[in-house]
Amino acid sequence: MFENINIVLVNTSHPGNIGSVARAMGVMGFNKLSLVNPKEFPSSHADALSVGCKNILDHANVYNSLSNALEKNMITVGFSARDRKVPLPSMSLDELATYIKSNNSYTYNIVFGNERTGLTNDDLHQCDYLVNIETHSTTSSLNLSAAVQLFTYQLFLTNNIKKKPNTSVKDLATSKERDYYYSELISILEDTGFVNDKNYKSLLKKIHIIFNKAMLEKDEINILHGMLASIRKKLIVD
Repeated sequence: MFENINIVLVNTSHPGNIGSVARAMGVMGFNKLSLVNPKEFPSSHADALSVGCKNILDHANVYNSLSNALEKNMITVGFSARDRKVPLPSMSLDELATYIKSNNSYTYNIVFGNERTGLTNDDLHQCDYLVNIETHSTTSSLNLSAAVQLFTYQLFLTNNIKKKPNTSVKDLATSKERDYYYSELISILEDTGFVNDKNYKSLLKKIHIIFNKAMLEKDEINILHGMLASIRKKLIVD
């Protein structure tokens, strides 16, 4: 049912949690699972807790890094139980489900971190958006499979609510199109002296954040490319 959703688990410590996640996915119609450096997989414990959803485990992809696990041209959403200092645009769980329903022609990586430490800041820097599931103030951390279950249920519920078709869905630029624009922009900024070795990394991150917040459509990024081409032409003439 949700072929455009790739659930990604990073550095999962307990194989039973992987099995429980598979069950949480399967009962809501999700089947694409990617694992990044799981401590133990395959595992009979994971199989036992998958309860009728072992096929998800059998077809799960295992990777040695998050960057390899993230499917290209997909919007990547990271989940965190903590208030993080990473300046990413954020959504509530309900907003994310509504966004995915309204933009269901796109594909998504939904990323969950280690049971104890969650996603690192480096992990989150590979994401386009951040989601925090609100809980009671004294108990902020959910079990991994519970967090996945809440996401899958919310998206399942949102997709089964009868609403009028959304005729104003944005034709968003893909991550590949955005990355190409970033590379062109950085190239021009280097030529003008705005970017140097000292500020390159921090500036690149901030540029990504600025344009991700804008949620650029394809025609908008084409306009920006035209602007860069005009600037490049002027630089060559001068």
